[in-house]
Amino acid sequence: MTLHLTTFEGESRGISALSDFRAHQLLPRLQAINDKITGISGRFVHLVATQALPSDALKLQLQALLNYGEACSNWPDDVASASLFVVTPRFGTVSPWASKATDIAHNCGLNNIRRIERGVRYTLTPERGWLKTKSFDAEMLAHAADCLHDRMTETVVDQRFDPTSLFESLP
Repeated sequence: MTLHLTTFEGESRGISALSDFRAHQLLPRLQAINDKITGISGRFVHLVATQALPSDALKLQLQALLNYGEACSNWPDDVASASLFVVTPRFGTVSPWASKATDIAHNCGLNNIRRIERGVRYTLTPERGWLKTKSFDAEMLAHAADCLHDRMTETVVDQRFDPTSLFESLP
């Protein structure tokens, strides 16, 4: 069976996954890893697997259903200079959030939906130098990702990951 995947990140800047309080709480831990980190933000990304190609009407219904919470106010304007990665439920598992969200979608009459999963797209903003924005190496990003996910239930992936792997069942 072929799954059709659609990504929803909310209106314009997305739905905040980190309150200001939580971001301020995480920042010192991240700065202990690298003092060049000046900011962190996170927004929810929703991945929807459907049985058939979703119609425009279904996309509008999903957009309305998945647009909840506060807008992400601290998402950087210059995402190109920030480091991005995504925290998803562990591959091969179905998160409790997905079970409930999928049930809600089915109760709303959206029966074409196979599953809705939610992840968090994080940005780490580096300090700006005189000539350019500083960047982070892969090892530092791995240490920072360790602060932002639970390795028992979540996976950290690059922002360009293939979301079909999230929906595959493992033997």
